[in-house]
Amino acid sequence: MDETLDRFLPVYGHRAVHGITLAAPPERAWAALQQVTLADLPLPRMLLAVRTLPSRLLGTGPDLLDRSVPLAELFRRDDRWVTLADEPGRVLVLGRVARFWDPVPRAPVRLGDGGGFLAFGEPGWAKAVISHEVFAHGSGSRLVTETRIQGTDARARRRFAAYWFLIRPGVGLIRRSALAAAGRRCAGPVR
Repeated sequence: MDETLDRFLPVYGHRAVHGITLAAPPERAWAALQQVTLADLPLPRMLLAVRTLPSRLLGTGPDLLDRSVPLAELFRRDDRWVTLADEPGRVLVLGRVARFWDPVPRAPVRLGDGGGFLAFGEPGWAKAVISHEVFAHGSGSRLVTETRIQGTDARARRRFAAYWFLIRPGVGLIRRSALAAAGRRCAGPVR
């Protein structure tokens, strides 16, 4: 997976990696991850509700709190994210350019595709990639999610660093909760 992420964001200032080993074959683990909804994640749902409150009060941005829609679909519904790599049943990489630190997100940067993501370099923004990958691991499988973020200039890197300091624990909670929910859908993690 590092090769794919390195192709889109080889230099990054912030990174979070989370994984879970499951007693299920990769195809079952992948299907389980694709079915996880916010209904499976009560505490992360609350964190997302707090984070999106300014946008919801203003009536802007997509509805990312639908409890019945799989998270994978919510991300793809949100036109702020572009698919960078998609190998069904194995890996999905999404990218986004934003000023994540703004309480109310601005209009999304229209990247079009991976080429647009790579080419974007306007100062004052941060580029983020999120990957989900599954691979065989012993008699089961391993699900791994990785997030990388890099500011497009020094000021954006400083602003994002302050924001990341505040939200990183929540990001980790959301990722670990989603992986655990996939594990529950597969009859539980090996460890």
